[in-house]
Amino acid sequence: MFHKLINQLENCQLKFSSEEKGVFEGYASTFDTVDQVGDTIIKGAFANTIASGRTVKGFVNHKQHEVPVIDWMTLIEDSHGLKVHGKVDMNHKDGPTVYSGLQRKAMDGLSIGFTMNPADFEQKAAGRIIKNLDLMEISVVSFPCERQATITAVKADLDGLITLSDYEDYLREVGGFSKSMATALVCQLVKRVRSDYETEKQQTAEQVSTDMLAIIQSLKTKL
Repeated sequence: MFHKLINQLENCQLKFSSEEKGVFEGYASTFDTVDQVGDTIIKGAFANTIASGRTVKGFVNHKQHEVPVIDWMTLIEDSHGLKVHGKVDMNHKDGPTVYSGLQRKAMDGLSIGFTMNPADFEQKAAGRIIKNLDLMEISVVSFPCERQATITAVKADLDGLITLSDYEDYLREVGGFSKSMATALVCQLVKRVRSDYETEKQQTAEQVSTDMLAIIQSLKTKL
């Protein structure tokens, strides 16, 4: 399953290059700090990802269906957290806006998107202690890591879903489902909705017939 964890802007310690436009560095995640949903990442959690040399994508608000707007050039674990060196693609349609948003602190932080296995974390009463993760992407985000903000973001995402294909893509991007699983789940939901609709329609028709018969009987009595 795909997980998200947001590092607030004040913890990112962003610094911008004075020599090259679009280049900046900062912390995508900090160690031993409790996120507002209760998760804590400890030192070493990113070691396997860094060692793999895999390219980590850079999006805005985890919109993985879009072309990445940031290239993460280096990722380093130090005593404080995951230090990243990134470059906003100023030729990307959103590049100048994203870079401006970061500079004037209009964006609220950096958020990591990752997957885990059950053995990668320890469940605590107040959250999870994350010891290892597969880092997939680092996003610039425009909302803080609060439950209500997350709910609002999800509602906004759902409002934008129109076709069945949109729902399948959303399940794959946000829920971490495979294409076949997302398609199967959407098909099952469609069947259930249709079944419920047909049942409700039948019950409504039966109720109308009963009501009409009662009215007719009442009229006969009065006549």
